[in-house]
Amino acid sequence: MAKKLNSETNVVPDKSFFPNDKGLDGKNKKPLLERLGFIEPVVKLDKDEDFDMQDDDAAVTSEVRSVSEVSDGAEAQDRAEKASVEKLPIKTIFEKFGLETKETSTVYLIENFMKALPDNLPSDIKRQSIINLISASQLDIICLLKDGNRRLDVLNNYIEDFSGNVTETIVANEKQIRKLNERIAYHNRIIEEKQRMREAQKAEVDFEIQKITNIVNFIENKSK
Repeated sequence: MAKKLNSETNVVPDKSFFPNDKGLDGKNKKPLLERLGFIEPVVKLDKDEDFDMQDDDAAVTSEVRSVSEVSDGAEAQDRAEKASVEKLPIKTIFEKFGLETKETSTVYLIENFMKALPDNLPSDIKRQSIINLISASQLDIICLLKDGNRRLDVLNNYIEDFSGNVTETIVANEKQIRKLNERIAYHNRIIEEKQRMREAQKAEVDFEIQKITNIVNFIENKSK
């Protein structure tokens, strides 16, 4: 059986296992990999060079963080926009507003009776026939009409809100498109500027190469 360690025993790790610049005694130590001979000693730069490198690292880190934050924000906005303007079936809309979806006790029952009657019946006769059928079914025509009006109100209010949300989403995306177009134009200007710079630099270098070549060739031809 393995012996149980004494919980009161103070175990002091070997100082060589600390890869940082200080040991347990607080004195500066060489990095572990350097002490083991795996890497060359690190030469410290002067203050100005060290400061510039830190600035560059900070700038790169900031840029990476900014891109990540923008990406996360864009994804969150995309999810929110899709959720707020989600297209819903009519049945789901009625359910969200607590309206009955069965046709047996709603205004849609009248439509079923209308379909059951011949199409060639005059409107007045068809209307009265439907009222008689509803009464015979022990249903209240007034309640059915109220149900229909309630559904009209719900649908009108819903489509107004839905259209407003869609419009806001469209406007927000159009704004983002304008910003992206401005960004694209900015980078296109940089590309054009760098291309002109490259051509100008190449022309100067080619001119100088040709000049030096002519000089060298001239001397070499004279010496032969």
